[in-house]
Amino acid sequence: MRPSMILHFTKTAAISALILATTPAMALIHGELSVGQRSGNFEQSGSSGKTLSGQTVEIAGYLDPIPLVPIGVGVRLVSDAFDAKIADHGFKSMTSTAIVPEVTAWLPFSLIMDLVPFARVGYTAVSAYKATAEASVGGVTASGSVVLKSTGPRLAAGLNYEPSLLPISVSVAFEQSSETLSISEGKVGGVDLTSGAKDITFNNTAILVGVKAGI
Repeated sequence: MRPSMILHFTKTAAISALILATTPAMALIHGELSVGQRSGNFEQSGSSGKTLSGQTVEIAGYLDPIPLVPIGVGVRLVSDAFDAKIADHGFKSMTSTAIVPEVTAWLPFSLIMDLVPFARVGYTAVSAYKATAEASVGGVTASGSVVLKSTGPRLAAGLNYEPSLLPISVSVAFEQSSETLSISEGKVGGVDLTSGAKDITFNNTAILVGVKAGI
């Protein structure tokens, strides 16, 4: 084989490797930023459920350690700010932060128009809901704060739009979570809310739009 042909094939192989390395589906390290809307049913045993809704921001990073095997392992940070009042529970506003280890899988090729389906499963390992609360104590309305811990599974599925030759992609996902919340600390008007408090179930869903990058 002539040297010119060897050089030609070497350049072709190098360019192909570069394209694969900068395509999100073929990257080793992935990062993601997503925003969206979360809503669900907030229910405590013995009381009627209430709809809770608000904004969510998610930041994730994961590794795709095995070449050509479309499975990634990583961690997701979820931050929510809920704008609905839950008067029956005395909560006036609520924010939450969760750390979610997860496994993500996707098709190793696009279906049509550079669209790649994906799915992920995770579990809320560390989470804290912080709420301001009000209660009537001796005919006087008192305020305080409450911290709730939560655990539970999270599932999601969606589509990545992965333009050819670009190291970024755009994603749309539907996420579902079932969490069990327990009051870990909280006082309102000097009254300890942790004594005899019942667990709270929060079944929720979220629609997310995100940007992903891979290297």
